[in-house]
Amino acid sequence: MGLLTALGPLAIDMYLPAFPAIVQGLNTTQGQVERTLASYLFGLAIAQIFYGPFADRYGRKLPLVMGLSLFIIASIACGLTSSIEHLTLWRIVQAFGGASGMVIPRAVIRDNFDTREAAKALSVLILVMGVTPILAPLLGGQVLIFGSWRGLFAIMTICGALLLAGVIRYMRETLP
Repeated sequence: MGLLTALGPLAIDMYLPAFPAIVQGLNTTQGQVERTLASYLFGLAIAQIFYGPFADRYGRKLPLVMGLSLFIIASIACGLTSSIEHLTLWRIVQAFGGASGMVIPRAVIRDNFDTREAAKALSVLILVMGVTPILAPLLGGQVLIFGSWRGLFAIMTICGALLLAGVIRYMRETLP
């Protein structure tokens, strides 16, 4: 659940060091690249409104699988895009997918633990959410030493795919 929670903040912050490279690669301005960050945050805010009720109605696993699948597709599209407008659009879609990993793990914890154990588990999730924005730009900067900004989205795709495989294989439905 902690890794699922880290996916959203990872996608927010890992590509920050790549802004100058994206400006050059897509022949655009710094302001337009910065808008891709705002578009992700917009998508994340909107998507969180829908995942809670969706997960309460259809279970925890299905919305998580759908969200991770959407995240993977959007991450691939972000890495392959040739225009800033498409990158902005795909970042919104990526956020809609990534939001599932921020919302549903909390519901899974509530389903599985009583109040005291739930508080402990949620504190671990909050710790992960606090550490990920610190480590993600460092990871992104290291990737840029060896690759391009498109490689960052490849890493996001791989992380999403590994999490999706883990959810499909190991996660059981927790909604009674």
